[in-house]
Amino acid sequence: MALKLRKRSVCVLLGIIFLFQCHTAGAEKKDSLLAAISSLRQDDTLKVLLLTDVAELYAQTHIDSMELFAQEAFSMSQRLRFEKGIAYSSSQLGLVALHKDEFAKALSNYQQALDYYEKTGNLKGQAHTLLYMGDIYYRDTKFSLSIECYNKAIAASRKIDDLKSEGLGLIDIGGIYTDEGSYAEAINYYLKGLKTFEKRNDNSGISMTLVNIANVYSMMGDYKQALEYVNKSLPITKGITDKEVIFSNMVNIGVIYAQMKDHKNALAAYNSGLAMAESMGDNTWINSCLGNLADEYVQLGEYDTALSKYKRLLKQNQEIKDTSFIITAEAGIGNVLIKQGKIKDGINTLVQAIGLAKVKQMKQTIFDVAGQLSSAYEQAHDYTNALKYHKIYYDYRDSLNNEQSNKRIQQLQFDYELGKKQHQIELLEKDGVIAKGRNEQQRVVTIALVIGVALLIVISIILYRGRSYEKRNKEEILKQKEEIQQQAARLEELNRFKDKTFSVLSHDLRTPLGALTSTMMLLDKNVISPDEFSMLKYDLGKQLGSVNILLDNLLNWAKSYFHGKIASKPTIVNLYNIASQNIHLLNDDTVGGKNISLVNKIEPYLVAYCDAGQIDIVIRNLLSNAVKFTPADGTVTISARGSKEKVQVTVTDNGVGMTPEQLSKIFTATANNTTYGTGGERGIGLGLLLCYDFVRANNGSISATSEIDKGSTFTVELPTGPGSKPSHGNS
Repeated sequence: MALKLRKRSVCVLLGIIFLFQCHTAGAEKKDSLLAAISSLRQDDTLKVLLLTDVAELYAQTHIDSMELFAQEAFSMSQRLRFEKGIAYSSSQLGLVALHKDEFAKALSNYQQALDYYEKTGNLKGQAHTLLYMGDIYYRDTKFSLSIECYNKAIAASRKIDDLKSEGLGLIDIGGIYTDEGSYAEAINYYLKGLKTFEKRNDNSGISMTLVNIANVYSMMGDYKQALEYVNKSLPITKGITDKEVIFSNMVNIGVIYAQMKDHKNALAAYNSGLAMAESMGDNTWINSCLGNLADEYVQLGEYDTALSKYKRLLKQNQEIKDTSFIITAEAGIGNVLIKQGKIKDGINTLVQAIGLAKVKQMKQTIFDVAGQLSSAYEQAHDYTNALKYHKIYYDYRDSLNNEQSNKRIQQLQFDYELGKKQHQIELLEKDGVIAKGRNEQQRVVTIALVIGVALLIVISIILYRGRSYEKRNKEEILKQKEEIQQQAARLEELNRFKDKTFSVLSHDLRTPLGALTSTMMLLDKNVISPDEFSMLKYDLGKQLGSVNILLDNLLNWAKSYFHGKIASKPTIVNLYNIASQNIHLLNDDTVGGKNISLVNKIEPYLVAYCDAGQIDIVIRNLLSNAVKFTPADGTVTISARGSKEKVQVTVTDNGVGMTPEQLSKIFTATANNTTYGTGGERGIGLGLLLCYDFVRANNGSISATSEIDKGSTFTVELPTGPGSKPSHGNS
C-alpha cells in the first residue's frame, strides 16, 4: 500500500515553489542590474535591494549564484542596519538552504526573516515565510508546528487579501490531514482552498486542488467521485505551462490509478513524474516517485525491482536525514523481504520502521506496518507478537476508518455543491460540466438550506457550551491553584540554586584564573622569560581545560534549572555511535598525555529511547571522569547490554577508586567538592550532577560502585521504547 506521506509531499513543495516564481529574465536584465550595482560607489539601501533582485533572478537557474548575491546583501544590510534588506536576504538564504536539503539552516534563516518582517509590519513577507516554515516542519513530520505556521500564514494573507498565499495554506493543511487519515478535515480544507483559488481565477491552484480531492476519495475507495474530480481537473490542466503543477497532477493521478489497481497507467504516470523530477533536480519529488514506483512493482510481484527502488530511496534520504522517507523506505524493504521469504530480516526492518513512525506519530504508516508485522510473526509461528501487532493494527483501523468520518465527508461535499459561487459556475459551464439555466427558485431553496444547516450548528454549539461552562470554570480554578503552588516551590528551589552556583564560582574559578592572570602579568613585565613561560604553559593548559569543562557543565546545568523541569525529546538513539564519537573526541583532547586506552564494547546496533543530546553529554562526562581518575597506561571501558524493556550502559576504569564517603556525595552539589585527577585535572563533581539530572529526565537511572585503588564503575539504565521506564535510583 502506498504511504500517504509520499502523496502529500508533492502538494506542499509545489505550494512553496508557487511563492517564489522568479522572473525568467534574460542576460540583458541581469547585466543591467549588475551594471547598476557597479555604478554605486558606496554601500547603501538601494545597492542592497539591487543585490536581492539579482539573487532572485538566479533562484531557478543557478542556486550558488543566488547564495553569493543574497549573502552579500545580508552582510551589507547588517552593516547598514537595514531591516528590510535583512528580511529579504534572510528569506533568500533560506530558499538556498531548502534547495540544498539543509533544513535546519533553512528554518533558522526563515525564522530570522520572519522576525524582521514582523518588526517592519510586512504581512506579505510574513505569510510567505510562514508557508516555507510550515513546509520544513512538515518534512520533519512535526505536524502540529506545521499546521500552526500555515494557520498564521492564512491569517496574515487575509489581512492583505493575498488569495494565493491563503489558498496554499488551506490546501497544505488539507494535505496534513490526508496523511493522518483524517479525511473529513482534509476535504474540508481542500474545498476552502478551492474556493479561494476560484476567487482569483487561479487555474494552477484549482487544478491541483481538484486532483488532491480526487486523491482523498480514491483513498476511501470511492473511485466514482475520484474520477469525477480528475475529469474536472483535466480541461483546466491542459492550459497550464508550469512544470510543477503538471508534475503534481501527474503523480497524484498515478496514485489514483494505483488504488484502482490499474498498474499500467500508474507506472506510466510515476515514470513520467520521475523523469521530470530528475530533470528539475528536486530530491523530495524524486523520493515521491521512487516510493510509489516501488509500491507498484510490489503489487506486480516484481520484488527485485521494488527492492532496488526502496534501497535507492533509503540511501539518498539517509544522506539528508529526511526521517519521513527513511520510514517509507524501511517499511517497503521489510515488506519485500518478507515476500521473498526472508522473514527474520523483514521483521527486523519493519520493527525499526514502526518504532520511528510511532515517534513521528504517523498513524497511517503505523497501521500499514502493524498489519505486515502481524502477518510476518504469524508466518514465523511467533503468535504472541502476531497478536500484539494485530491489536495495534485493529486499533488504528478503527481510528482511521469510521462511519462518522465518511458521513461528514458526504455532508461537506453536499454543502460545497450548494455554496458554489457564480464565477465558479461560469468556469465549469465553459467546460460543459454544469448545465446552463439554473433558475431563481432553486437558488432561493439552496440559500434556505444553507442557512438552516448553519442555524442548526449554531444552536448545537450554544447548548453544548452551556452544559460545559460550569465544569470548565471549576477545573480552571483548581488548575490555577496548583500552578501557584508549583511556582512557589520553583522559586524556592531557584533561590537555593543561586546560592549554590555563586559558592561554586567563588571557590573553584578564582584560583586557576588568578594563576593565569598572575603569570601573564609576569610575562608582560619581563619578570619571567618566554622559555620559562613555556615550562608553565602545560600546567596552565590543564587548569584552563578544567575550567572549560566546569563552565560547560555549569551552563548546561543552569540552563536546565532556569527553564524549570528538564525537557527531553526522546528518539531511537544508537548508543554505539554516541560512544564512538566521544571516544574520538577524548583521544584528540585529553587521553594522549596519559596514554589511556579507551575501549568501546557496545554492540553496533544497540539502541535506547532517549534524548540524543542529553545522553551524549552523560556519556562524555562519564568517560572524561573515568580518564581523569585513571593513571597513565590505564584502561577505560564502555559496554552495554539490553533487554526487551531497558538497556544498561556501564563505564568502568581501573583508576584510583573512591571511599564510601566520597561515593555517597558524587551526585550532590556542594561548594567544597573539589577533586584532582591523576594528572592534576581539577573538578567539582558538577558533571556527575548533570548526568544525574539528564538521566532521570529520560526516565532512566544512574548508579556507581567503587573500591580504592581498584577503580570505579558507573551504570546508566535507559528505556528501549516509550512504554518502558526503569526504576529510578542514584547510588
